[in-house]
Amino acid sequence: MVRVLVYLLVIAALAAGAVWLADRPGEVSILWQGYRIETSVAIAAIGVVVLAFLALVAWAIVRFVFGLPSAFGYASRARRRARGFEAISRGMVAIGAGDPVAAGRYAVDARKFVANEPLTLLLEAQSAQLSGDRGQAEAAFKAMLDKPETRVLGLRGLFVEARRRGDMAAARAFADDAVRRSPSLAWANDALLDFHTAAGDWQAARTAVERRAALRLADKG
Repeated sequence: MVRVLVYLLVIAALAAGAVWLADRPGEVSILWQGYRIETSVAIAAIGVVVLAFLALVAWAIVRFVFGLPSAFGYASRARRRARGFEAISRGMVAIGAGDPVAAGRYAVDARKFVANEPLTLLLEAQSAQLSGDRGQAEAAFKAMLDKPETRVLGLRGLFVEARRRGDMAAARAFADDAVRRSPSLAWANDALLDFHTAAGDWQAARTAVERRAALRLADKG
């Protein structure tokens, strides 16, 4: 609607200008490099408009030509990003289906096309867990600690891996760090309560129970 109004206003302005020039006849004389051009004011005005239009067309062509590399680059990046997210999606399906070979293949593709995406790290970690490669899984979870959006997820993964290898001190440290960063995490609060209870630290266990109740993670009971 706005474009239509602008178009109508431009047409009206041009018509008014044409009427104004018709009411004020005159001549224009141009002398340049020994050449003399004489014409009416109306024709000169039309010539100026035509030249301006041709200049705009030429500028648009120049911008288009010089913008082609950027456009191709953007299209290439968009295709790579789309292929990366497709690999992540299929990799997650493979993990859900319990197919470590397909999950690993899609994790490689995701790393190739969208290496900086948080979901790529998650796919790599879960793919490594599914295939039993604990070292690679821990490396992926540690890489998650460098990104704010995946830091807590990385802590949970490291917590699980530490418990699997029997390193309770490391597992407790990861759970404690996770609670400090996000107090409402149910898994971390439950883990700390278990650690406090196992150690016989009843005061800390009571504090953990009260915190869980305050966050409505469990009844204070």
